[in-house]
Amino acid sequence: MKYFSLISLIFISSFGFGQSYKVTVVDENNVAIPFVATEIIYSVNSEKKSKQTITDGNGFLFIDTNWKEVKLRLKHISYQTKFTSVSATNNKVTLYLDQTELTDFVVTGQYTPSSDENTSHKVRVIDSKRIEAQGAVTLQELMEQEMNIRVSQDNVLGASMSVQGLSGENVKILIDGVPVVGRLNGSVDLSQINLNNIERVEIVEGPLSVSYGTNALAGTINLITKKNKKKFGGNVDAYYETIGQYNLNGRVDFALKSHSFSFSLGRNFFDGYSQVDTSRVMEWKPKEQVFGNFKYSNTYKKISYDFTSDIFNEELESRGAPRQPYKEFAFDDYFTTNRYSNALNFRFTPNKNSSVQVLGGYNYYNRIKNRYLKDLVNVSYELVDAANQQDTSVFDLIFSRGTYSFAKDSAKINYQLGYDINVESNRGRRITDGEKQIGDYAVFGSMEYRPTTKTIIRPGIRYAYNTAYQAPIIPSLNIRHKFTKHMTTRFSWGRGFRAPSLKELHFLFVDINHNIAGNSELLAEKSDNLMFQMSYKRGIKRGVYNFDLSGFYNSVQNQISLALVDQATQLYTYTNIGQFYSQGLNFNSGFRYKTYKTNFGASWTGRYNIESEGNPNLQKFFYTPELMASFGYEVESWQATFNLFFKHTGKVLGYFESELDGVTQYELDSYNMMDFTVIKYFFDKKLNVTLGAKNIFDIGTIQSDQAIGGGVHTAGSNNIPVAWGRTYFTRVAYNF
Repeated sequence: MKYFSLISLIFISSFGFGQSYKVTVVDENNVAIPFVATEIIYSVNSEKKSKQTITDGNGFLFIDTNWKEVKLRLKHISYQTKFTSVSATNNKVTLYLDQTELTDFVVTGQYTPSSDENTSHKVRVIDSKRIEAQGAVTLQELMEQEMNIRVSQDNVLGASMSVQGLSGENVKILIDGVPVVGRLNGSVDLSQINLNNIERVEIVEGPLSVSYGTNALAGTINLITKKNKKKFGGNVDAYYETIGQYNLNGRVDFALKSHSFSFSLGRNFFDGYSQVDTSRVMEWKPKEQVFGNFKYSNTYKKISYDFTSDIFNEELESRGAPRQPYKEFAFDDYFTTNRYSNALNFRFTPNKNSSVQVLGGYNYYNRIKNRYLKDLVNVSYELVDAANQQDTSVFDLIFSRGTYSFAKDSAKINYQLGYDINVESNRGRRITDGEKQIGDYAVFGSMEYRPTTKTIIRPGIRYAYNTAYQAPIIPSLNIRHKFTKHMTTRFSWGRGFRAPSLKELHFLFVDINHNIAGNSELLAEKSDNLMFQMSYKRGIKRGVYNFDLSGFYNSVQNQISLALVDQATQLYTYTNIGQFYSQGLNFNSGFRYKTYKTNFGASWTGRYNIESEGNPNLQKFFYTPELMASFGYEVESWQATFNLFFKHTGKVLGYFESELDGVTQYELDSYNMMDFTVIKYFFDKKLNVTLGAKNIFDIGTIQSDQAIGGGVHTAGSNNIPVAWGRTYFTRVAYNF
């Protein structure tokens, strides 16, 4: 009887199997996908039913032949969810990788490295592929194609940027979380930040002052350096541009057990350029940059640490015109910049939910200006014996930043506590008493509260004691909510601040043409920033589509500007003159399918019109439009990629500080920039050759309705430099 029952069960099972048909679930390469969660929806005798199951180890599902109108809803963590009909003849289902899951992990302002889709701040990431595709050598070139960022050029002081309509002195620039020092006229020279050793760039618009303190008012840009992932490897990179740019750099990595070492060294050389050949005087000054980096990393159990050391030297030559009447002499200026940076990053992870990180180090910046009288006949030099013709500016920074973070995916509350210490010194002939120092000692904290799995509420606060001025208390609030798997909204309010610089507090420059003094009573600039952002991202077979819509509003109080305070003595000083506003709307849309990708963006940034305060007939905001588009296509059979980048920058209303007139308003013309590159790969992508054209529309200078940059003894100019015209370049890189 027992054997009869077993035989009957086998017979019934075989009969049941015979009344089923098989459905196979595969990926785009026709490989079976096991263990796919599946909901089967069907009807029997006109009654709707459903059941839950999974594909077996071979990717098979078995469907009863008595079920009618069969539909499947298939879900897998790595693939796009699919809802489809099946039948005995239509019995194969293809799932496509969910490209929306292939996101970047970011660290700027985060407790732990997090997916850029799951952060309470909106973080924009520029990866190494984009840097390579654009052929960008410096941060200046990379930012020129970014929307809502405007790059300005001074042919001696270098390149600066504005974000959300706020100037570069309100933008914090970090390298692996270490602040970059050496601000001239409030801004860091972007052309001195090379990208040869950069893995990606993270951009956060709006204030991050709670985490990073002063200057992080309009935005924060964090450059993440490359990590050594090989026992032995490296690369050599050579670059030539027809304008007269010659670059060469190399990198060597090696590891011994848990110890990792990286060395890099490079040289950028520029011949100088001028649209009008004057034989000596050039609009774009000749310069040479030499730079190097050393990095050591180690991991021992729950402790990891790395030490980095960077050096940078730039020599810039500004040749003067031959002097009348015989043209045998000329005044030449030489600018020498030296940067040194040393940092130790220590991380301790007692468990998977907690981490301690301490970052500390020393940064040094030195800029020397020397003027020589050159004998053009005998080719000899003589240092000009006049104090006002020579200058040395020295900045150094001792810093330490530490955080304790608790971050658990399933926890309702995560938090971070930290401290931030910055002691900055400035030495120079034009500083009162020759040297001044500012100490800033801060504590900060934030908390992420998750009332639901879709919502994060993150309040934060920072308190600081400053030795030179009264630092404001800085609060912030960020809210992120995921309406669906594909749609995310973010709202943020943040208080930002910018500390008065040592120059603004203690500058002293008095001679026959100048009477400028700092103001030790200055207040910190404060701002309120409101931002709203909505993003949508969805996978489409072998691609992904996304769009972002965002708006912002900035209100800046106690804005610091140079002003005439004594007509009799023509004394100028820095004062808190009042308020400034900016507001704007941004739209960005991208589509990636197989080896093709495109991106399109538009923005409107409104800057406050100061002149409207006394004239109600004038508009309060002057809006600047921007359009951006990029296209990339990879031909796999050719092992080559084609890339096109375009940006339109509309007319802009701006302001500059004049020693004669204080704050002066001006308007700049619009212009278009376009770059094109082709990258060809050889030997499994070990050898890369790039050919490209930059500034295809041949933009050199743009026009201003006011002469900008004039002083009491120098004339301003209505021609504003933007770029050095159309150029062609080639880059050859070998990775080993």
